[in-house]
Amino acid sequence: MKEFSLILFCFLLVNLQFFLENSNAGNVFIENFENAKIDDWLIFDELDENLSWKGPSDWSLKKEGIEGIGLYQGANLWGDPTDTVPIGSVIIYSKLKWSDFILEVDVLTKDNDSMGIVWRFKDLTEHYRFITLQSNLDGGESGPWRKLEVRLGKDKGEKLPFYKTIKTEKGRSYTPGTLTHWRLEVRGNTFSVEVDGKKSLFGKDNRYQEPGYIGFTISSQQGVFFDNLLITDILPVEKADLVSSTWAKLKVVYKQEISQ
Repeated sequence: MKEFSLILFCFLLVNLQFFLENSNAGNVFIENFENAKIDDWLIFDELDENLSWKGPSDWSLKKEGIEGIGLYQGANLWGDPTDTVPIGSVIIYSKLKWSDFILEVDVLTKDNDSMGIVWRFKDLTEHYRFITLQSNLDGGESGPWRKLEVRLGKDKGEKLPFYKTIKTEKGRSYTPGTLTHWRLEVRGNTFSVEVDGKKSLFGKDNRYQEPGYIGFTISSQQGVFFDNLLITDILPVEKADLVSSTWAKLKVVYKQEISQ
């Protein structure tokens, strides 16, 4: 019995080590939109009273973008009426929620206004966003810039200033007509953005901790395509810690076996 327990113990340990060394860090969500369903995505347009150019937005699955079919937005809704903060429309993937993750996506537009990513999205008043602007704002900070922002919640998030800026990178955004690649990493209260393989933004905020939806946002951004979306869950336990924890549990099981 002792010999069998020892063999079983060694077998489990070897297979656990192999699994940990060869597995992904977490679940992976891939969407190239070739076989996607637009009904899996939910659209949230800002209230008409907060917009200068009112909706509805025009989200759809369309060809002639980056490669094959992509997620497309073609309407020109934008706000606020003072042209201080870019708001317009948000679209989120409604089937899953994420907390900590790494997101990568390709983006292409011929326009020069605002577009970005939203995460930990609950509704229009509670979420985070990465947003970038190439053009000017009559009442606000003109581009080019990139920003990490947090929506201010119920009441405060329903009127100016709508968002609190966590971090700004001035002088850089994107080039209209040129493919750009975004990488967003979210770990707890830290957020980091890379654009075309180069570090762009890093910020921290504790306002929203619960898992939420992920999606995209636009303001006055006509003819934009999002494609080749990849979202990878980040496990809360590092591999080394998981090996140590599991090793300890296996030793307990083994001791129990040989003591019988």
